[in-house]
Amino acid sequence: MSHPLPPAVADTPLGRYYAATKPREGERETRDLGVLDALTIRRYALTVGARDPIHHDAGAARAAGYADVVAPPNLLAAIFEWGAGTPEDELAPDGTPRAAADDPGAGLRGMGAGEEMELLAPVVAGTRVLCDEILDAVVYKDTRGGPCVFVTALHVFRTPDGTVLNRNRRTVVRRNPHEEP
Repeated sequence: MSHPLPPAVADTPLGRYYAATKPREGERETRDLGVLDALTIRRYALTVGARDPIHHDAGAARAAGYADVVAPPNLLAAIFEWGAGTPEDELAPDGTPRAAADDPGAGLRGMGAGEEMELLAPVVAGTRVLCDEILDAVVYKDTRGGPCVFVTALHVFRTPDGTVLNRNRRTVVRRNPHEEP
């Protein structure tokens, strides 16, 4: 059940995060992720144990009716941040990238709180992928573990001509950091 932000939470890192994030609900950003190449597909397929030859062999993919190797279904959702990654010295102890000091979420604890994928079209090597990211919901909740903010984003992966490949709705929960004794 969603509740208004209690006054006791307002002046905490979580309260400031909520105050900065809630007004952005509904915002949309489109990013051009570039062209998905066969090597990325092969590497991802090996990593997740997808052994079907259509993920590794262009001839097998063509024989199955595809123009080139086919990405495993969850590849887009798994690597939607397609950058080179974060250098190790910029990672927090839990392995996640450290937030910039001006990021309203800096210092908050976060974890995944659910994900739904709708797979609509196969993605083959050579496909240019755009990602429309919509901040779908920012909800404050009192939970057994304390105050939390649930943030849901919708990622729509599509081609430049508008063909939707995959819809991914991801929710993360943010909490105040543990206070050290």
